[in-house]
Amino acid sequence: MCELLGLCFNTEVSVHLAFSGLKAGAMKNPDGWGVGWYDEYGTQIVKESRPADRSRLSTSFLEHSGARSRIFVSHLRRATTGRVGYINTHPFYRRFEQKTWVFAHNGTIDSRQLSFPSREYSPIGETDSERVFCSLLSWLSHRGIQLSSGNGFILLHEKLREINRLGELNLIFSDGRHLFAYHDRSGHVGLHFLLRQAPYQVVRLRGQYLTINLADVIDPEERGYIVASQPLSNENWHRVTPGQLLVFSQGNSIFTSVSE
Repeated sequence: MCELLGLCFNTEVSVHLAFSGLKAGAMKNPDGWGVGWYDEYGTQIVKESRPADRSRLSTSFLEHSGARSRIFVSHLRRATTGRVGYINTHPFYRRFEQKTWVFAHNGTIDSRQLSFPSREYSPIGETDSERVFCSLLSWLSHRGIQLSSGNGFILLHEKLREINRLGELNLIFSDGRHLFAYHDRSGHVGLHFLLRQAPYQVVRLRGQYLTINLADVIDPEERGYIVASQPLSNENWHRVTPGQLLVFSQGNSIFTSVSE
């Protein structure tokens, strides 16, 4: 079914705990994993077309990378369109408007009906997901839409609803400043979000038998949102309304679309 993960915080944070919870779903999603983030050197992507729970690279990423960012986008893949391979592994990335966009999708879309009005963006791999990404950037470029305010977010929501008519569409993507999360209008698979802020609790991570006192491992100044296909802990997760777009920035929720 694939699984998505996105983080948006007010300061640079580690993805260690969230990605550990995401890996609990790797057995059902064995066809690749990836993580994208933004740091002082630019946009970083680590991905591999192997099961995350049997990958030395994913273990090394968790234990040794030290990756910290305000925004992370991650994905576990179960292939439905396109072969298992690096070029078909999420997240995908492209340069647009002097920013690097990072994109991950869950679901299956009839990509034959997608349009590419600006013809600037072309898929490298074979997935419907990458075609959705390129079509979306092509539309933004052709229309000259700036995703920096409520009006741009409303237009984006309308476009995503249009694409959603072609199949199942759960998305998490970022331009390095915003984290966007859209939940399929039929409720396919699910999409949930959590506001994590002090005072922190003792929690149990998904797939873990031990509890963790978050106050021992998280800076009390950290505040932000985690979005995932499935709740990654026993904290107070909320389900995104089907057909809804959420936008986060600097650890705050800045836009919630009107429900269908």
